[in-house]
Amino acid sequence: MEQQTVQYSETQADDGLHAVGANETFETSQTPKEAEDNVHAPTVSIIVPVYNAAGALRRCIDSILGQEYCDFELIALDDGSKDESPAILDDYAAKDPRVRVIHKPNSGVSDTRNQGMALARGTYIQFLDADDWVTEDATKLLVRAAEHSGADMIIADFYRVVGEGTSRKGGLTGIDRVISREEYADELLKDPADFYFGVLWNKLYRRDIIRDHQVRMDTSVNWCEDFIFNLEYMVHAASVYPIHVPMYYYVKTDGSLVNHAMKLSEAVRVKRYVFDYYTEFFRQVYDEDTFARKRASIYRYLVAWASDGSANPALPSTKRLGEERLPLIVPDGMRDNPFIAAHQASRILDRYLERIATQFGLELGEVRVIVFLHYGGDTADFKALQDYLDAGRVSATRLAESLAFKGYVDSSLTLKGAKLELTDKAAPVEHMIDQAAADFERLAMGGLQAGAALIAEIRDAAARAEAETREAVNTAEQSEK
Repeated sequence: MEQQTVQYSETQADDGLHAVGANETFETSQTPKEAEDNVHAPTVSIIVPVYNAAGALRRCIDSILGQEYCDFELIALDDGSKDESPAILDDYAAKDPRVRVIHKPNSGVSDTRNQGMALARGTYIQFLDADDWVTEDATKLLVRAAEHSGADMIIADFYRVVGEGTSRKGGLTGIDRVISREEYADELLKDPADFYFGVLWNKLYRRDIIRDHQVRMDTSVNWCEDFIFNLEYMVHAASVYPIHVPMYYYVKTDGSLVNHAMKLSEAVRVKRYVFDYYTEFFRQVYDEDTFARKRASIYRYLVAWASDGSANPALPSTKRLGEERLPLIVPDGMRDNPFIAAHQASRILDRYLERIATQFGLELGEVRVIVFLHYGGDTADFKALQDYLDAGRVSATRLAESLAFKGYVDSSLTLKGAKLELTDKAAPVEHMIDQAAADFERLAMGGLQAGAALIAEIRDAAARAEAETREAVNTAEQSEK
């Protein structure tokens, strides 16, 4: 076989693209491009268009490179920036082979995204804007949902950030299963201008659908181009799966399109242009009778205006940025010790459980009860549950009753107290609990945050406590004899 040297981020001089990346050498009988696509293709291609975003760019890139899920390529496209953005991107590319940096003349965000999709090699495509950032588990949760559900598009909740305030924004409320394209269209009709449906960055797309059907951003408009892309994509997609977990931080800036002033005449023209796509989408999805029956609802789009949610400090749903999730604070300068290590490990596990609670609309305490029953099985008793929850009988009973009311637990009274058993409805929660446990083990093995030493300390302490308890019991039994 001929030995080829393939540049991970190729240079395309003809169209003004210049890429920075890592070189890799391997043997292949294929062309360099075919070999690159087939041998080194990552699972996810994350596309970030960048234009004069130096102020927030490191936060965005750091959040991507800090993902728990590592099998991705980051395609960062510098759209002719005049600030320090190009140098910042090149610095990341020099340090991490997953980063592919494209320097190109300014052509606008839609064309830039199109060029990113043309370069993408992943099974899935994920988008970010350079002003925003994602939670550390975002890509992991999106990919897991796609692989588990088999859906053609995954859609997730997000955080809306204004200044130091943040609020959660979501949709498809009450739906925790794969839905068809027709069901998705029905939900879209209820609030067609909602950012949840319109934007790119809270979704995971299949690249083969984009490639095979030539789904592209419309470069002729600079408003609602995301929405048009999603409509065209869903014409060719069969199913959608929602994740009710916020994983994207959308920052509303003065330069965002939501704040962009537009003359009324121009707004009407663009609205009608988008409406043509909108109506065509429903003609493709619905049969003729259904389309005629829902025509009035479809036409309501003409009087709907884009809404990205709110982060009003006066609203109870708005929290100070950093308080929307369980904190994980690592004190500076503190010497290693088993007490703070155990606290950090416990907090990491609680953060995993918090995500599960959010996905299923449960309280963190309720998920802890499911954890206990999942691993305890028939050996679990109510006093042990109280001890695990560090809660009194009243609090533990309230959590158990709430789970029973929601259908996750069957409860009955026995001579020894309450007997709790998980129902079939709890199976998806149990599955995610097992995934969280495996994630924590990998985190420890990889030396990230919790660290292998931390886990070893916890296990050694538990083993010592168990041995001491067993010895005390044996001594007591021998004394009785």
